[in-house]
Amino acid sequence: MEGKLKTDRCRTQILFLWSFLAPAVALAQTQAPAHPLDALKTQEYWTVYEVLQGTGRIDKDTYTASVLLHEPAKDKVLAWKDGDPIQREADVILLRKGHVTEARIDIAGRKLESWQERKGVQAPILESEFKDLGELVKNDPRVVDALAKRGIKDLTTVECVPLPFGYFAIPELEGHRIMYGGCADHRGAYLTWGRSIEGLLVKVDAVEKKVLDVTDEGPVPVPTSPINFQEAASIPRPGTTPLAVTQPLGPGFQLAGGEVRWQNWRFRVRLDPRVGPVINLVRFDDGTNLRSILYEGSLSELFVPYMDPAAGWATRIFIDAGEFFQGGVLRPLREVADCPANATYFDGLVPDEHGIPVLRSREACLYEFSSGAPAWRHFEKEEISSRPSRTLVLRSAAVIGNYDYLLDWRFEQDGSIHVAVGATGIIETKGVTAKKANHDHAMSGASEVSEAAPDEFGHFVAENTVGVNHDHFLSFRLDLDVDGQNNSFIAHRLKQRQLPASTHRKSIWVAEPFRARTERDAMMDIHLERPAMWVFENPNVRGPLGYATGYEIMPGHAAASLLDPEDGAQRVGAFSSHQLWVTPYRADELYAAGVYPTASKGDDGLAAWTKANRPIENTDIVAWYTLGFHHMPRAEDWPVMPVMWHEFVIRPFNFFPQNPVLTLPNAP
Repeated sequence: MEGKLKTDRCRTQILFLWSFLAPAVALAQTQAPAHPLDALKTQEYWTVYEVLQGTGRIDKDTYTASVLLHEPAKDKVLAWKDGDPIQREADVILLRKGHVTEARIDIAGRKLESWQERKGVQAPILESEFKDLGELVKNDPRVVDALAKRGIKDLTTVECVPLPFGYFAIPELEGHRIMYGGCADHRGAYLTWGRSIEGLLVKVDAVEKKVLDVTDEGPVPVPTSPINFQEAASIPRPGTTPLAVTQPLGPGFQLAGGEVRWQNWRFRVRLDPRVGPVINLVRFDDGTNLRSILYEGSLSELFVPYMDPAAGWATRIFIDAGEFFQGGVLRPLREVADCPANATYFDGLVPDEHGIPVLRSREACLYEFSSGAPAWRHFEKEEISSRPSRTLVLRSAAVIGNYDYLLDWRFEQDGSIHVAVGATGIIETKGVTAKKANHDHAMSGASEVSEAAPDEFGHFVAENTVGVNHDHFLSFRLDLDVDGQNNSFIAHRLKQRQLPASTHRKSIWVAEPFRARTERDAMMDIHLERPAMWVFENPNVRGPLGYATGYEIMPGHAAASLLDPEDGAQRVGAFSSHQLWVTPYRADELYAAGVYPTASKGDDGLAAWTKANRPIENTDIVAWYTLGFHHMPRAEDWPVMPVMWHEFVIRPFNFFPQNPVLTLPNAP
């Protein structure tokens, strides 16, 4: 009995302490940084703000489009130890009347380090631009007249949203901050999605605050099908019984000075306004050494081109992370729905349009789960030998416009990392005259745009409503440092080998290693008929069996862009042309479509950098994995889309001398 009382007291103490941990994660935002790679803290944002104000170059027309941590040099971070001084700098993008300025702030020194005007680039879109320009469009007499022709005279429920587009669409407007878009009427609904006013196109100068052109192609009925998914009843499915997730003794991970420690894993997390969660200094304790695997991993960019040639749709080519990150791409997570009951949450900070920090609660969660699947098993001689597994998940939700992307980093006990993206939210739809598909027309093979069926470029999801076909391409930047910085990339190509007549077989396959010496060598595409295994190895470190230690990037379901390489849209999202790129490490090469993808010509980013065909052998290299999928919307995707998961795996390849989960406990 005494032992039980001691156990109960211990459990109570742990739960009491744990109740204070989640608030502590939030309070950490107000403390001084504990590591060079920590996210910017509250007072650091204020220091940046005050330094900029003190320059005398900021006025009421100056907006802060971006404030991001400027990471210290990699060698300095790797050499840094607790107690050493911490170098802290911030990179700022300012927008004033269409002109872009870059500033770097020495936070510790509270001074301006550099100030540079940038020509020929466009800053990311400001949230206020959507609102202000939308009101400008809605009140333009030509728009009011066009809406009246459609029977829309009460403009209270009308919203107009101009969007950015590439110069390739209208080359003569290069150098101007132009937006192009239309309107929607959410009468009878909570949101404008699914209520587009088709045939009305507006061109706006965002700097001059002037509507340049209004095109009215004629009325199309505004869809009115039921779309208020927020009111969907919560109806238990037959046989539903309570399902609880509990950890009565608290979580199995520890948070120490910004570092996550779980089982053999050690890594750091920061929440970045532009790319979301950034994973740093990922290491694995093999019982003898703390071995490096990944210096930094994060989402780099999203490319979402739509596949309708109509004037109001051909310009919908979104570089989501780079164009729309002002104010941060992450949004709060909901308990139980987004993360289980045993999750710990992380708050984040983002700058508003004046650079003032805004606290965002619950931008990421961390939790353990056991799926009930074995880490390994074997049945032999009526005996089952096995060990159960558990997983550590870091989850966040990037919300950009109509789409929600759940971003998972799943750490496994066997030394692998599963990177998963769950796409959900609301698909973009187009209002059409027809109520449903004309199957006979679709089967006829008609291809002329002028004779196209209403659903040739998408699928009906409701009456008068077509979900437009589109792509999603997400580039992940993975700075792999397998047992050190100097790595090489090896593609193990699996090839058929014919066998002589003396054998019992006609053919087998063999692995033929190909060592990439330059960037061009390492541009990889997935071909089922020409499979390959993509391994990043350290040629300077050998395991006990003589193999170089390595990690493999194992693709999941993937897609490549089907667009013409000379298409202006494809030039901007050129990273989608390959599933894997490998570049030499450069501190300023962070974003697959470049720093300024808004209205870009595609002259920055992966495709531009790799034209130099730089050497990548036995040096510090970075992998760029393109997770992509084509989306032909279904009826089941409306009015809100079920989560669709895609993933890839970063897994050990001769990194360990044997199965690293061989000795797991018999309980997860």
